[in-house]
Amino acid sequence: EDEYRIPATVPAVAQTLLQYQSSHRPQDLWHMVTPDYSSTAIWLQLRSGDNQDTTRVIEFLDDYIAHNPLPADVELRWAGKTYINVVWQNMMVTGMLKSLLGAFAFVFVMMAFLFRSARLGLLAMVPLSVTILGVYGLIGWIGKDYDMPIAVLSSLTLGLSVDFAIHFIERARAFLRNSGSFAVMQMQMFEEPARAIARNAIVIAIGFTPLFFAPLVPYITVGAFMAAIMTLSGITTLLLLPALIALAGPWLFPEIGKQDTPLQAQPTAGS
Repeated sequence: EDEYRIPATVPAVAQTLLQYQSSHRPQDLWHMVTPDYSSTAIWLQLRSGDNQDTTRVIEFLDDYIAHNPLPADVELRWAGKTYINVVWQNMMVTGMLKSLLGAFAFVFVMMAFLFRSARLGLLAMVPLSVTILGVYGLIGWIGKDYDMPIAVLSSLTLGLSVDFAIHFIERARAFLRNSGSFAVMQMQMFEEPARAIARNAIVIAIGFTPLFFAPLVPYITVGAFMAAIMTLSGITTLLLLPALIALAGPWLFPEIGKQDTPLQAQPTAGS
């Protein structure tokens, strides 16, 4: 490795540069150093163009410089397309994450306005909250970073997750107004409305599975992400919302009155 070290003396460095200009394209040298030698570029070539690899190199070198300060009047600045990609992605991901948090609060306001009830607005946010916590928790648990494809899809998470809840709550409220019974409403909800929600979730989730076989990783990420959103939001809507309505029905729907007694098994003929 001695041949790849910077010479110890100034004349030796000058001789090395002269040999380089004589055996290569002379103009290439000025791409790496200015004619007055006031600044120079150190070219790092990585085996991978992944932004995560570049980030690790940047963090390693910044940590090294912090523990081994540069001489006075020497400044280190990063440049290059890969570094620009890292900065751009960090800005996009951070912006998307902030937008997701802001949109979450805005969706609650919209739900409360739609149902004319803050309580039902909170109920509609349950599938959305569980889906976001479940999907993003799974992403962190398997060790995948919050990267660009996931950041871009964050806004879709809100719309897809709350869609089933809107239909479920609206139909449940309509059935309650007609029957006045929570027990009857539960039976009616698990007929046509529940079947429609389940089929919708299954069909859309299956529709994204062909992306699992895509050659590009971002496409696979999109397919898995969207399928997981549809599956988890559908299951949450059909399991948690009925349970919460059964437990807190009078509080959620005060106009119906006190909750009626649970359904009892009907006696069969001859019993």
